[in-house]
Amino acid sequence: MEREIKVIDLKFNEELIEINKPRKIVIHHTHNPNLTVESTHKLHIERFKWAGIGYNYFIEKSGDIFQGRGMYIGAHAKNHNRDSIGIALAGNFDETLPTEEQSESLIDICLEFMINYDIEPSKVIGHREIEGVEKTCPGLLFDMDKFRELLIDRLDKIK
Repeated sequence: MEREIKVIDLKFNEELIEINKPRKIVIHHTHNPNLTVESTHKLHIERFKWAGIGYNYFIEKSGDIFQGRGMYIGAHAKNHNRDSIGIALAGNFDETLPTEEQSESLIDICLEFMINYDIEPSKVIGHREIEGVEKTCPGLLFDMDKFRELLIDRLDKIK
């Protein structure tokens, strides 16, 4: 279950604040399928004037997991950043499904956080499921109910 999380040297423009106690996991897609963790970091600095990448973790098409902000408060879900872990997958899931490698990595990292921080499957949500969000994120083809069912099945096998 435990996956390697790759750490690259992302430079942030301000000091980041640790997440005290994550209570939920928010799933995102990049919408642009060609983005990488580095290009997303650059985009968030240049376009949004943020400190750096807004996501806590980033999963590329290969299934490789990269640390974005890590366990520091993100900039990915307005009014929910202080108590959530934001995980972005490279891709546009309005048009295609995540790769099998991405899906497996996402399941593994979600399970790890759920176990370590006592997060219920119902608290693993898509960005679009947050009240007031008018986006399709993590994409119309990404079935959050089915994903939560997969997490429950895997949790049952672990326990």
